[in-house]
Order: sequence, then structure tokens, then C-alpha cells
Amino acid sequence: MSMTRLVDKLQRAALFAAAVLCLALPGTSLAAAIGPATAMSAHPCSGEPSGLPGPTFMHMILSPGAHFRLPPQTARQKAQAARAANLQRARDWADLCRYRAANAALKHGAQVVFMGDSITDFWQDAVPSFFTHGVVDRGISGQTTQQMLVRFWPDVIALHPKIVQILAGTNDIAGNTGPTTEQYYQDDIKAMVTLARANHIHVILGSIPPSKRYWWAPQYRPAAEIRRLNAWLRRYARSHHLRYVNYYAHLVSPSGGFRRSLSNDGVHPNRNGFKVMTALARAAIDKPWPHRPARGVRR
Repeated sequence: MSMTRLVDKLQRAALFAAAVLCLALPGTSLAAAIGPATAMSAHPCSGEPSGLPGPTFMHMILSPGAHFRLPPQTARQKAQAARAANLQRARDWADLCRYRAANAALKHGAQVVFMGDSITDFWQDAVPSFFTHGVVDRGISGQTTQQMLVRFWPDVIALHPKIVQILAGTNDIAGNTGPTTEQYYQDDIKAMVTLARANHIHVILGSIPPSKRYWWAPQYRPAAEIRRLNAWLRRYARSHHLRYVNYYAHLVSPSGGFRRSLSNDGVHPNRNGFKVMTALARAAIDKPWPHRPARGVRR
């Protein structure tokens, strides 16, 4: 028997077995028994969003003066956490599901979208009154600019805002999605800016907040890298007529770290820090804008 005929017989046998299964299980379609043809799905998101911080963690981050301390983990707990993270990356690397329902519920779109990582993500918990009247938060904890670029269309462009703030870089420096380069970071920022301006969205670039050490990546000393990338962001914003908000200058200590009164963990603002950032963001948003941004973006 030729190989072609053998494969054909095996395929027919599989279809017959599926048909028998359908007869044995009422309500089961042939397509369901065989399985989906591809991974494309009309409903890719199920269950609660994964990876959201709990109330204890948020208290340690946001409450001024709270002592930030990570709970000790056993080897088994670390392994379980690593497996959960790997599963999340395999299922939804860019976390497109996080805001899928919230985006669909926005009947009138958004006026201002804040795109970013955990610093943006926690902002809505720290100052919820800021994220009203068309101002929406689309930050996701732990994300790099690579992941933000993937979800920039559904979480920003599709909402038809007038303004987007992009605040990113902490997790690129920490290597959350693997080793990278300054050029890759810059390319991701440029790509998001290009998408925004091509859709007539004004852009605010936020500076990376200060830090001398990342508690989840303690091998790195990021202070100098943060200063370099912020210098590039400022130059890029000026040369492309974007609005730049220098959060860094208002949060940094004389030693180059985060001011202790404004951060509990040396990376994220606490509520006092977010109040400082909110005042700066409001000023940037409320300052008069031209009718529409120029579509062209020079490299």
C-alpha cells in the first residue's frame, strides 16, 4: 500500500471515530469532536485577568510610609510562579486580554489614554479620580515596550483618543522580556509615536522615573541607563514636536534614586508620588494643543 493511500485511510478512520463519538455524546458536533481548525477564536479571553497584584502588595506600594517587603517564597512556590508566568506568556504574551472587555465597554471611546507598565497600571489605584471623564488607564504591570507596541492598536488607536501618554522603559532596562538594546527601545517608542500620529493622536512622552535598583532584578544598577534614555526621550520629543513630561526631575533624590517620601520600594511612586505625577500630567494635557498633529514623523 502506498504512503498516500495509508494516510488517506488513517484520516478516514479518524473521521469515522469522531462521528461515532458524536452519536455517543448527544449535543456534540463533529467540529467539536475533531477539534478547532486553527487557534483563531472569537472568544480568546476567559476567566479573570492574570497577574493582578493583591491588596497587600498594593498597600505596600501605595501607602506613604508603608514598609515594602516581599514575602519569602519556598522553592516550590517559586517554581509554581515561574510555571504560571510561562503559561501566561505562551497564552497571551502581550496581555491583549487584560483590557479587552473594558475597551468594548467604552461606548464613546476615550479622550486621553495612558499607555505604560506598572507605574501607569498602579496610577489608577492611587488617584482614581484622575481617570474619569474620558481619561483611561491602559498600563500593565511588568510590560516592556515590545509588549506595549503589540497592544497599541486595540488599547490606544481603536479607542480614538485625542491624546496618548507613553510612559515606558523601566522593564526594558530590567530585561523583563529578555536582553534588549537602547536602539530596540527607541525603535518601539518611535513605532508607537508613528502609529499615534498617523491616526491624528497627540503624543505625550513621559520620562522614566528614577531608580537605583530593581528589587525583582537586583543584579542591575539602572540609574545611569535611566538618565541616558530620558535624555534621548527629551531630544526625540523636541525634534518631533511632541510633549515631554519630566517626571524624573520631580521624583529623583540627590543621589539619583527615588525620593524616599515619594516611593516605598524605590521604583514605583506611592500615593504622594502619584499626586506629583498627576499634577504634571494634568498640566501637560490641559495645555492648548494644535488642531491635529502632523502625520509625518522624521526618523
